[in-house]
Formats: sequence, structure tokens, C-alpha cells
Amino acid sequence: MSVWLKLCESYEKHAEILNKSGYPLSFTSITNSAKDIIDITLDINGNFIKAGIIDKAKKDKKDPNKFIVPLKSFNIPVTENSLSRTGNNATPHPIFDQYKYLKDEGKKFVDYISALKKFADSEFAPTQVKVIYKYMSKRSLGQDLRQSKLKFDDDTYILFEVELGVGNPQTKVWEDVTFFNAWHDYYLALKQEHIDPKQIGKNLKTIDYISGTIQLTTSSHPKKLTNSSANAKIISEKDKHGFKYRGKFETFDQSISIGYISSQKLHQFLRYIISEHGFHCGSQVIVSYTIGSIEKTIPLHTDSKNTFQELKSNNFDFETEQDKRIALRAETGFDYAKALNKALCGGSHKKILRQHARTVVLALDTATEGRLSLTFYREMAEVEYLESIANWHESCKWHNVFWDENDKRYIPFIGAPHSDRIIEAVYGKPRGVKDESYVKIKKSARKRLLACIFNGSMIPRDYVRAAVRRVSNPLGITKNGKFDETTFQQMLSVACALVRKFHEKEDYKLTIERDRYDRNYLYGRLLGAADMLEEYAQRKGGKAQRVTNALRFMNAFSQRPFKTWGIIHEKLIPYMMIHRGIAFYEIEQIKEMFKPGEFEKPDPLNGLYLIGYYHERAEIFRIASAKSNNQNSNNQHVNNGEYNDESDQ
Repeated sequence: MSVWLKLCESYEKHAEILNKSGYPLSFTSITNSAKDIIDITLDINGNFIKAGIIDKAKKDKKDPNKFIVPLKSFNIPVTENSLSRTGNNATPHPIFDQYKYLKDEGKKFVDYISALKKFADSEFAPTQVKVIYKYMSKRSLGQDLRQSKLKFDDDTYILFEVELGVGNPQTKVWEDVTFFNAWHDYYLALKQEHIDPKQIGKNLKTIDYISGTIQLTTSSHPKKLTNSSANAKIISEKDKHGFKYRGKFETFDQSISIGYISSQKLHQFLRYIISEHGFHCGSQVIVSYTIGSIEKTIPLHTDSKNTFQELKSNNFDFETEQDKRIALRAETGFDYAKALNKALCGGSHKKILRQHARTVVLALDTATEGRLSLTFYREMAEVEYLESIANWHESCKWHNVFWDENDKRYIPFIGAPHSDRIIEAVYGKPRGVKDESYVKIKKSARKRLLACIFNGSMIPRDYVRAAVRRVSNPLGITKNGKFDETTFQQMLSVACALVRKFHEKEDYKLTIERDRYDRNYLYGRLLGAADMLEEYAQRKGGKAQRVTNALRFMNAFSQRPFKTWGIIHEKLIPYMMIHRGIAFYEIEQIKEMFKPGEFEKPDPLNGLYLIGYYHERAEIFRIASAKSNNQNSNNQHVNNGEYNDESDQ
């Protein structure tokens, strides 16, 4: 029960803030994502003033993560029966509900108005509830909506605002903390009324297995923890017909009992952390939070424009010289991993790190349409959590980029790739917007990556092989039927990160290692040099840029490097006649570095050749850029013949 107890404790510590933030007890929420919602305004005497449609949320077609019309949430009070209602005899919600429950017809309205009257007449009722009852008792809702010329049907939700009079602000009842507290207190008193002293200890009041206290019990628990799995519950119903407790017990309370208050607290805090901290994939959600805190933890995933802002908002002092130069040279990468380690080890972090704080990482997913399951759970000291994140970024780091929407350019950084980038490098892209099979693969992959980060598991061998195999076939990476160089470079970075992580003990650096004599690495360097030589020669010859032979033969090269190198080298000869620059001399030097017999071996290459390929290309580019900058700084001497170097590229 540890996970549930920690959730309850976290809610209790921040109950006031969470209540004001829209996570009150005995409430659920609806959103403007699917249902039509009408907002009705009443005066202090319960008279109709006006009604308006609340616009539905609308996503940007170009960017599904953005909303043109914002997604909004509205708190509505519920009872246990109304929250789990099904069928024609469903129980109405207490105040706000669909029009079919509020229109003046049949048993549904009778049940609604009688429950509303009881609340309005109680000592707990705030003014807003009494006003709403006055209005609803007139039974004029349908007529008022039709006169307002609004489109609505039986499924349209009805909300209320109340004008309390001169000097008092207009109250949106669904946002009113006084109303939240009033309903919760009233509902607890209502439950208490129905307790028969003879039944205490059986069904209505019993030991809460979470807190160990005596509480009003509940057999029905909240749903709507996530928008993607609204009907799924993490604690199942204890019904007599589904036999969920059958086998060892005669009644459900003999198996386990959870108090109503504990159930409300844990579910509301789950709703909060999922909404505020959740990382979603279909019905799956992954969250991390520090027990007893509502502050965001260090982000698990860093491939976003908010990476640096998120770190800064957590008081991490991580600016480096590279970071300062990032705006001046796009090829300069901010070393996220080093900065994160510096932040964790430095005094600024120690001041905010609590000695006994513990952090939780959990993943939830739907087991069936109506059941939500806990698929991953890890509780650890906060320092262990932070160290795990830092170690992951240090051991799996490589050169990456993220798109800066403000500057409209890619910003380079050094760190572990985002999990979605890893999944794409391993499995490719989904076949469409709604590729359900891809979503299942993605969920499974995220759980495996969580185990790598927090359990110290090795990076899966099949992931490394798949990523290397995919990148080794660059012509298969296309966009609009043509080779997609941008995606290839991104996938190459991910593959290098995975290979480096898999060969962690060999400690591969992020820049070229001229004293590394591994066959795979050297062959990769050869391929990188050949690629750059042809690329520069095409540019110097004034020809249209096309895919180089190094990339065309990359797949065959990874399987039969010695034989394929002969083909690539032969095709390089015409380019060597045009251009003999850095890449040409690099090829000659690399060939001399092979140990006897290693160059001619027929064995295929492993993923380390990609690191060599990446390093060599980056090194040639670095040298060429440095010479070009030097040439520009000394261009006053060029006309005098004091500086002339044709080999800068």
C-alpha cells in the first residue's frame, strides 16, 4: 500500500493549494474537448440572466500538441453513485450535469431536484447553491435555452454562474473554493447519516488499509484520471455480480477496505501529477514527483525548447562558456550532461536538496477499457533519482539538437536523446496519425527505457542493433520520396548515443580519438572521410548536391567493409582529381592505423563504426571551419600572396 499512502500524504501536505487549483475532494472534472457545455448566469434571486456556449478545445492541425482554442477543465461535484453511473437508471450529479438530467421530465429530474433541495436546505449550503435551487425549481431551463437560441441536446452539460449583488463579484461556481468545501462537508455528513451502528465494521465504516484509521468506507472509486482513459479505474469496483473478490471471501470488505477520504486524496493527487507532470503516450502516462511536494522534478526527457528554462526554474546554475557562445555559433553544443552534474554537485543544489526527501517514478496504462494498471513503480531517495538522471545523460550522451520556435533554428546540446527519438531510431516512424500498433510498441519501449534509467539495466541489445541497422541504410530514410538528410543526421546521433551507452566500459569520447585503433572505429572514420571528400568536391566542382557514394554503399559497407571500400575508393578517384583537401590526407593516415590483418578481415562491422563515421565528419568540418575563419581574418594578405591554402576543404 506504500504507493497509495505516499499519494495521500502528498495531497494532505498541499490540500489547500490543490483545492484552490481545481483538485477538491468529492469532485470530478469535465473538459471542453468533446462535450458541448453551456454556461448559465443567474442573479441573486435565482432569475435567468443569460446563457452562452463554452467553445470546444481545438488543436492546431500543423502541431497536434498545440491548441488554437485552449483545453479547459471544469470541476463538478459527484456522489459515489453518480460517478459510476451506467444505464437508464443512472444517478444525477448533484449540481452540474447533462441536460437530460436537468430538464423537467421523468425520474431523472425528480432525483436531481430532490437531492439539490436537500443540499440547499442544509446548514452546509452556500448562497450559490440556494440560488441554483431557486432557479431549477422554476423548471424553466429548457425554455430559457431555446429563447437564447443556443444549440443543445440531451448530452450538453449545464454549468452555472451567480451574480451575488452589488459589490460582490460574479461567481463561476465551478471555480469557487467555498462551494468545493461546502459540498465535501455536506457529502461526508450525508454518508454519516446512513450509518447503522449495527453495521459498523462491516460495510459502511471500517479500517482504511491505506492509513490504518477508521473511515467511512467506499466500494466505488473515481475514474477520469487521464483524458485518454477516462473510464478506466485504478481500483476496481467491488461488485457482487462480477465476483472480483470471489475465491477466498464471502463479502468484499473481507478482502480489503479503503476509506472514502483516502480514496479521494490519492485519486485527486494522481489527477494532479498526471495533469501537471505527466508524459503521455496514448493511454500510457509516466510521471515523477517528490513525495510531499508539488514542485516539478528534473525533467526525464530533454528534447524540447523548454529544457534549459526548466532547469533554471529549479535554481540550477549551469551556464558554461559553450552555452554563452551558443547564439554565436550554431555548431557549438551545450553539454547538458556536464551542466546537470555540476548543478547536482554544486552548492546551489545542495541548498535545496532535502536530506530525507524521496522521489517516485511511476507509469500507468489501461489494462482493459475500464481498468487502469500500475505498470512501473520505483521509489528512491531524491538524490538517487537525480543521480540516475545525471548518470543517464552522462553515459548515453551525444550531440543532439532541438528546434527553437522563437529563433526558428535548431539549437545543439549534448545529452541523452529523448525517448521518442530513441524509439523512432529503433522502430521507425508511425504509419499514420492513428497507428495503434506503433502506440503499443512505444509504450513497451518507454517502460524498458525507464528500467535503464532507474534500475541500472543495460540498454537493450536489440535496440542498439535495430538503430544501427536502420541508420546503416540511409537511402531508406526518406521524405517525399527523397533522401531526408535532416532525419538521417538525427537518427545517426541517437544510434551513436545507444552504441556509446552499450559500450560504456570502453569510454568513447564525443570528439575524434586519434589514438583509438579499433577496426570498427577506423573503418567508420574511413567512411566519414570519403563522405566529406565527395561532398566538398561536388560543392567545389559546382555540381548539384546529390547523395554521396559513401552513403549509397553504407549498408553494404557495414557488412563487407574491405570489399565495399574498394568500390567506394574507386568511385572517389574522379573527385580526388578535383579536390585534395583534408579528407584526402585523412584517408591516407587512417589506412596506416589498421593493425596487421585487420583491414582485410571479412567480418562485418558493429555499431562502433558509426561513432568513427560521426567523429571523422565532425573533425574534418572543424578543421575546415578553423582554416576558413583564419583565412577570413587574414584576407588582407591574400592579394599579396601571403596566404593561400587550397586544402581547407
